[in-house]
Amino acid sequence: MGIYVHYPYCYQKCDYCDFYSEGIGASPSSNESLLFDTYKKEFLHRRNESNQLQSNKVDTIFFGGGTPSKASPKHWKTLIEWFKNEIDIDANAEISLEANPEDLSSEMLDALYDAGINRLNVGVQTQNETGLQFLGRYVDREKYSKLKEIFYHSPIGRLGIDLMYGIPSLTKADFEKDLDYFLSFGLSHLSLYSLTMEKGTSYSRKVKDKLLPPPDEEIQREILESLPQKMKENGYVWYEVSNYCKPDQFSRHNLRYWMNEPYIGLGPGAHGFLDGFRYGNARNTGSYLKSPTSARKEQSTPLTEIAISLFRLFVPIDLDSFFQMYLTKNDWEPMVRKIESFQNLGLCDWDGTRFQWKSSALLQLDDLIFQLV
Repeated sequence: MGIYVHYPYCYQKCDYCDFYSEGIGASPSSNESLLFDTYKKEFLHRRNESNQLQSNKVDTIFFGGGTPSKASPKHWKTLIEWFKNEIDIDANAEISLEANPEDLSSEMLDALYDAGINRLNVGVQTQNETGLQFLGRYVDREKYSKLKEIFYHSPIGRLGIDLMYGIPSLTKADFEKDLDYFLSFGLSHLSLYSLTMEKGTSYSRKVKDKLLPPPDEEIQREILESLPQKMKENGYVWYEVSNYCKPDQFSRHNLRYWMNEPYIGLGPGAHGFLDGFRYGNARNTGSYLKSPTSARKEQSTPLTEIAISLFRLFVPIDLDSFFQMYLTKNDWEPMVRKIESFQNLGLCDWDGTRFQWKSSALLQLDDLIFQLV
């Protein structure tokens, strides 16, 4: 199983972001120590209530946000050491941290490595300053320009970035320039996302009020179709709709979400999946600090979970093992019939056990998944 810890603070809240986060400027959070103590309180409470937390070994830890790199590395080090005293952590556990360029320096990466971080993912989005300003990002041009040098000297071997395409005012060529630049780094992982309008975000409201244009869907379609072959030519495995990695360098923690595996979620706005129930913490740091153990909780529905998560993967899947573990025959037989119809349309490979989407399914994937539910 895995551990997810949500750090809620950022330099500033990006217009497109629908994750719970708070912009607090350049200074450290005044309640950072209290927040890290509260993570521990929530963990102990959930461990007392969970059979899985008491019996399973942890092999992935993921610090997300927000901007976890905004926190002091000493807090992450202390928390990792505390986890190791409280639960069985695999000696080869993947321990990931999300970062933004403005926080990074060689000294910062040395400190994170010393803390126990062995995988770092940086939310770049684009190198283009016009695009960053459109997204409502804080821009530190000097830090962006030094990323290659910082990565080159990084003691953390597993490095990845996020890039975004379909940003209004940017062309397909602008995205390809970003992508080619970062492909030259030899990174182990790239997440390549299209800009979307998420309900409740500042960006979606501005589009609704006609203050900003929507994402460029034509450019998004062209890029989405071209990426699998381009990334393959550069030695990357396409393993999820938006995620590519060097061979065997998958984000093991993110695979956990797509494969219906358990994880504890800690922090304001965090979600978890334990003992067959999903839960979500309050999207408010003040409320979380006062009451870290209250959460919305609902029982998992395995058929829906398998359909909407597992079928986002583009690597071969041993479906039979998932059917046997999670579904009744009445559940999986209609799903198999639908998969057979996809195969007849040339959208997937299926031999009765092993399933894999073909790239021809990509543009209609959401509709195909909906048919499986």
